[in-house]
Amino acid sequence: MKRTIRLLGLLVLLVFSGCGALQLAAPHAVDYAQTQNWAFLPQEQPPAKPVDVFYVYPTIFGGNGTQVMDVANADLRNKADVQIRINAGVFTDEANLYAPYYRQASIELLWLSPAEGEQLLSKGYQDIIAAFEYYIQHFNKGRPFILAGFSQGSMALLNLMEQKFDNPARRKQLVAAYLIGYSVTDEDLQKYPWLKMAQGETDTGVIVSYNTQLPGHGYSYVLKKGAKGINPVSWKTDTSVAPAKEHKGAVIFDIVTGEKKEEVPHLSDVWLEKETGALAVVVDAEKYNASQSVFAPGILHMYDYMFFYNNLKENVKKRVQHFK
Repeated sequence: MKRTIRLLGLLVLLVFSGCGALQLAAPHAVDYAQTQNWAFLPQEQPPAKPVDVFYVYPTIFGGNGTQVMDVANADLRNKADVQIRINAGVFTDEANLYAPYYRQASIELLWLSPAEGEQLLSKGYQDIIAAFEYYIQHFNKGRPFILAGFSQGSMALLNLMEQKFDNPARRKQLVAAYLIGYSVTDEDLQKYPWLKMAQGETDTGVIVSYNTQLPGHGYSYVLKKGAKGINPVSWKTDTSVAPAKEHKGAVIFDIVTGEKKEEVPHLSDVWLEKETGALAVVVDAEKYNASQSVFAPGILHMYDYMFFYNNLKENVKKRVQHFK
């Protein structure tokens, strides 16, 4: 099945107000030799930390037709910056942050045919490959790195790994790839045998992936049949329940401003459902309303990072230490 079919639930941030009058077409490839095409680069040279994170942000715009992001648009850059700050904080205690702007697809991707969707996505995929290759050649200097993304960002990084990580030397530098809010399936693993899923809390060179929802909500736009996941509380891949007492704490952010709203210790029991592989939690679905214009109630996609923020931070530290 083409990836476009599997994409229908790209993260909708509902921050589209004021975008209707923007001219968003971006036909030209992004030049990553220009520092303005990077949302975040380390200020110190050489960077202070011995590990890097290459982060790709989720879907940030829509409402003005089928388009790709104009990476020169200041309003869209600000939206991207906010989303990067929210999720990349999981990694930046341990790693230097590199985050490119890219010509991502607008939310109207959801209503395209598979062929049209692939064409729209191709611009962003090309950009992320180009940005990563530029990062490796000019910034990395042989340091270990983490790949991290969310939703459409995870899709782009999965494409990068499929296309470029058959190289053993490249994989040797990979601490882990946090491809959260999207599915890596049995089909993907069979087609690209160099992709390996995490089996515990300290293995390296692996993919960490899961999709959060209330129990019994079946498959979703981002949770596909054959999806392989891991429980980010217990770091197990079976269906055993990680009790709430082991949950290190959710950190909830305002998705428009990026400001931290609250911390919630011991959020919920957490487990992987046997049939679907969904990451199940028990929370108030009205309080944690996850963009219901796209996702059915109970699909908690936008909280994939926030619900497990402190567990993820701890895990990044452990994987980096183990890699060293």
